[in-house]
Amino acid sequence: MASCELCGREKPAEDFLAGKARKPSRACQACRNKRRAAHVKNYYRRLSPDKRHTVTHKRRAEAYGVEHVEYSRTAILRRWRYRCAYCDERATHLDHVVPLARGGADAESNVVPACASCNLSKGAKTLAEWMAT
Repeated sequence: MASCELCGREKPAEDFLAGKARKPSRACQACRNKRRAAHVKNYYRRLSPDKRHTVTHKRRAEAYGVEHVEYSRTAILRRWRYRCAYCDERATHLDHVVPLARGGADAESNVVPACASCNLSKGAKTLAEWMAT
């Protein structure tokens, strides 16, 4: 048994082994996970909205197996005057016209601004499928 330096609880010694090498740590696994999550959250909070969008969409594009071409979320919204491309309401989301799940590119030419209701109802449907519903 060992005592965690962060939470002060007594826990089994296995909870204090960290990393691939399983080296002893002063903090338990639960406290290390909490600290790691707080660090990641703080990192993304400090990024500019465009950089946060780029990092997130690059990861999503890789998951779908399509190439990510960097673009500015703010520039697209400004170009469309923050209006939804589908219903002309205030746009707060960006929508891939051809969804990433259907092999669409993650590039500026495939992205339009959309209001939350249009974007969430469209989901991974093509325009033709979405208009039919």
